[in-house]
Amino acid sequence: MRVRPADQDLVSVRVLNPGDGTEVDDPAWDQLARATAPIGTRAWVRSWLEVHGSDHDVRLVTASSGGALAAVVPLARRRGTRAAWEMLGVRQLREPTDVLGDDVISLQAVADRLAGDRLPLALHRLPADSLFLPALRRAYAPRSVISVQPAAGTPTIGLDDSWREPTSHFNSGRRSDFRSARRRADQLGRVEFSVLCPGPGEVDALVDDVVQVEGAGWKAAAGTALSSNPQQLAFFRSFCRRTAAEGVLRLAFLRIDGRAMAVQLAVEEAGRYALLKIGYDESVKRISPGTLLMLHTVQWAAERGLRDYDFLGAEEPWTAMWSEDVRPCVDVRVHPASPSGAVAAGLDGLSWSARALRWSVRRVGEKVRRHG
Repeated sequence: MRVRPADQDLVSVRVLNPGDGTEVDDPAWDQLARATAPIGTRAWVRSWLEVHGSDHDVRLVTASSGGALAAVVPLARRRGTRAAWEMLGVRQLREPTDVLGDDVISLQAVADRLAGDRLPLALHRLPADSLFLPALRRAYAPRSVISVQPAAGTPTIGLDDSWREPTSHFNSGRRSDFRSARRRADQLGRVEFSVLCPGPGEVDALVDDVVQVEGAGWKAAAGTALSSNPQQLAFFRSFCRRTAAEGVLRLAFLRIDGRAMAVQLAVEEAGRYALLKIGYDESVKRISPGTLLMLHTVQWAAERGLRDYDFLGAEEPWTAMWSEDVRPCVDVRVHPASPSGAVAAGLDGLSWSARALRWSVRRVGEKVRRHG
């Protein structure tokens, strides 16, 4: 956290209404996003705008100090509604999303601008230690209703040299399971693991492999595979092209006799291996292909000297096998005492209740599919 003299006269706040994403050109944007990368980076925001920008109102609320970008709060809501404003992308991608920047004076200036405009907010899966939460409380008090509720956290592995031998972190029974899975894999053919850093000309064919494998597993039946969601697939294609051009995209594969059996879509940035998508071919479920690939990529990340292996998404029973270290998140709703705040509160309650029901049904379907 950076703290400067409390002189907000030095801070300039702007509200951008982006069209084609050219407003996201400042390289300082990605420096501010290092703590949240890949979420909130220019590649993330531009790809979202490309796919969803035409049917959403977007506000990029920025603060600059001394002419340099110091904080960004990217907000969106579906066009034509009076719902509360959400963090850009959280509804479609369901990843934890925070503001960009750690300058508390600049973040306070942004929060003050939002409160001055009486904007209702619905911030889903905001990190519980976000510097923006106390800024919102100061800005909106006392004539607003602010609700903070626990939300699904994000699992992570803090890597050290011990993870160069990832099986050492498991008990003897689990290590025996890993060895048995590998023996069964070897019986099927030549087993190959790879973590690729594709160039722009290679990425589309490799993403096709990811989509095909992910669609051959339980996610297709649950309706959560990329092949089942054209807009999400379009986002990830665009995002992969951009991150491939930046050299930070990582596509990992377990192949048997050249055929992909398990896949990961990840980004390596700011000392983190951030896992965005996983999948495996259910026809070889007995070899635990996803687990074998996870063992390989955790070891790869540790040997590369990375600091964290982040699962992103939400904590699940299967992630607890790898780590009990979960970064807590909260759902934050802010409704100012105004007509627009009252309307947004009603719409927000209905929207979030419906979303929670859909998410619960989907999670139950996924668990049934996984465990039979």
